[in-house]
Amino acid sequence: MAKESFRFIHASDFHLERPFQDILDLPEHLKRVLVEAPWKAAEAIFEHAVLENVDFIVLAGDLLNPATTGAQGIAFLLDHFETLRARGIQVYWAGGVVDDTDRWPSTIALPPNVHRFSNKHAETFVFRRNQEAVVTLIGRSTEGNEIVRSAEYAHESDDTFVIGVAHGKADAESLASENIHYWALGGQHQASIVQTEEPAIRYCGSPQARCLKEEGAHGFVLVDVDAQRQLQIHSIDADLVRYSEQDIDAEDVALGRDLHSLMAKRVARIQNEASGRHLLVKWRVNMDLENATVVGPSAVEDLLTWLRREFGHGQPSCWSTDIEILPPGELPAKWKDEDTILGDFLRTAADHRKEQAKKLSLKTIVDAEVPATHLWQAALTPANATSQLATLEKSTLLGVDLLRGHQVDLLAPTRRFGGSAK
Repeated sequence: MAKESFRFIHASDFHLERPFQDILDLPEHLKRVLVEAPWKAAEAIFEHAVLENVDFIVLAGDLLNPATTGAQGIAFLLDHFETLRARGIQVYWAGGVVDDTDRWPSTIALPPNVHRFSNKHAETFVFRRNQEAVVTLIGRSTEGNEIVRSAEYAHESDDTFVIGVAHGKADAESLASENIHYWALGGQHQASIVQTEEPAIRYCGSPQARCLKEEGAHGFVLVDVDAQRQLQIHSIDADLVRYSEQDIDAEDVALGRDLHSLMAKRVARIQNEASGRHLLVKWRVNMDLENATVVGPSAVEDLLTWLRREFGHGQPSCWSTDIEILPPGELPAKWKDEDTILGDFLRTAADHRKEQAKKLSLKTIVDAEVPATHLWQAALTPANATSQLATLEKSTLLGVDLLRGHQVDLLAPTRRFGGSAK
């Protein structure tokens, strides 16, 4: 049989049941945008399928939790599946953790163009054109397993193009050992190219980010396969809101460059890169303590208020969620050499850091000074050697902050500046 060209969309991890995170004091004009963004991003996938006249869509799990999204989520999928059915577009769906096949209401039937992979074993579907087999799809819905077991995808070779569909963590070497031409994977919210050469192995990522850990562009993958089995893989952005973390270098601050000017230029750059999307930005300012100007809680709060006022209300808007002042890895050496209370304090702290951090115990102080609740006890009592050392580091920074008269607030990461009523 002569090989034929075809195209398909690979998408996953809609997570329509999951709200946005890492948001502080969101303005009214952005609330509706963030509520609708995940749904519109998912909708863009189905619209693109119709616009590009794809042959089928591969869905690699975690679309929605039917129980928590309720009737709205189920109706959303059914409406779009019906639209695809009217256009002759097939859907091959491997369930993930939240959309395990057992969670779908048994009383609600899926349209005949939707094919769900079993969660008990790898299952095979064949996409046909004019009654001729063109593509073999082998997939499995997850059964709570985090690891994709490539051996389950072993099969007898034929003349069709083979797509493996799975949700979970995958080992490239293991997957490449099977006779699969394209692995359509789900379970990672960030898009990831595991392998470019044959077989192509990809996580398409979520169409819409939900937190700062998921910064950058999000969308889905459009794959064109020609008659010679050559692949053209296109990453299509579908997100309406984009997260970003932006660092301001200590060197720029030390040179006396105005933070307002630095941040304004950075906003202009990232808005241009976002191509008209709304931005949620967390700022991290790395301080040079010997040269820095005053950056205490009030100054940082004023800066955050200015950022929100200047850039947070446009179309599109760039909303600053927080500003974190990052203390240096090392305090200036000359401070420790001073014949002052500060010098004595830093020398003592250094001695404790070397040997005694492992023995550090705040239990007596916590028991005496803090309400005896499990929550407070857990929050303030270090659980292990690593957290004990971190507690000592924070205590050192607090001492420096107090002894230097709050010139630079070294503990800004522990405070929330977003609550200003200004």
